[in-house]
Amino acid sequence: MTLRRLWETHHVKAPMLVLFLLATACVARSVADTSAPGPEAVLAEMKAACGGEAWARVQGWHETGTVDLPGRPGLPYEIWHDMRTLKTAMINRVDGRVVRHAGFNGSEYWQVAPDGRVNIGQDPAMVRRQRRDAYLSSAAWFFRDRFPAEIILAGSETRDGRVHDVLRFTPEHADSFDLWVARDTHRISRIVAGNEHAELTDYRMFDGVCSATNGRQGDGDPAHEIVLHVRTVETGASVPAAIFEPPDNSTAE
Repeated sequence: MTLRRLWETHHVKAPMLVLFLLATACVARSVADTSAPGPEAVLAEMKAACGGEAWARVQGWHETGTVDLPGRPGLPYEIWHDMRTLKTAMINRVDGRVVRHAGFNGSEYWQVAPDGRVNIGQDPAMVRRQRRDAYLSSAAWFFRDRFPAEIILAGSETRDGRVHDVLRFTPEHADSFDLWVARDTHRISRIVAGNEHAELTDYRMFDGVCSATNGRQGDGDPAHEIVLHVRTVETGASVPAAIFEPPDNSTAE
């Protein structure tokens, strides 16, 4: 799936969104400090600002909210993430009727067509994208032992008067992406992957960990812009494995 559809599996989850901990306590840098930190220092600050050790208690991710599509605002959605295997699934409803049901089980992506058939895909390029989006949606940077990734500090960016450290992630067997982490809050303000981006705001705490509750996503074309509004997040229980598997009546693409 593309970054434009992060609302289907978001976490940012920042999201959104257990970190490899520094051996010593993290001391927050001054916002005025212009020195370049290391990527591990940025990650440690992110974790401390977003729930700290509460992430160790996260078993699964069940999120509800609404998404505004061009010409179709306020569509209810429901999303599930397996925080241990990078699997995701989502449902959209209109007037209580399911209009979209899709998922990724780690090796295959699938979607239920309007006629009830299930189309399953295994295209290698799309699988890499699906795995990238699952990594993003599961805040996998906080679980470094589970989800290997190369992480570098790709520089800094100033946006709306705020300085951001840019972390570039290349997860194992997945496409790369950048996180813009604000130095004043240590939270993710922007995600960039290819020509697509997501702007994250209005962070709240759910079960002791943080998530952006507003995500504006697009690719520069206003006709493609969507806005995610997170309402609830539950993290205390594992998600049943069957949720991530395609239903019957499947057809390979």
